[in-house]
Amino acid sequence: MNIKILKYDQDLNQVNDNVDVEVFLDNGKRYAATFFTIENIISILNKYKETKECCNGLYFWASDMIIVESLNDKVINKTIQDLIKNEEFHHAFSLLE
Repeated sequence: MNIKILKYDQDLNQVNDNVDVEVFLDNGKRYAATFFTIENIISILNKYKETKECCNGLYFWASDMIIVESLNDKVINKTIQDLIKNEEFHHAFSLLE
């Protein structure tokens, strides 16, 4: 298994940000999800209140969303390992064709 955190050459705020993650399994299949922190979701909702998006910040959604307490490599890797161990990985990540 190989994990690729797509930072797009940006400085990642580990407490208030989101990041796309791709997982390449040994069987050759590739999966993706987006990792968010709680602080980031709060920031997005507050921004939506100003921009009037999502019914003035009433809601936020994202497909393949995983919420973590921090966006550091250790937390992301441990989260993926736990999802695999608990057979929840295929529910949390989407298969990329």
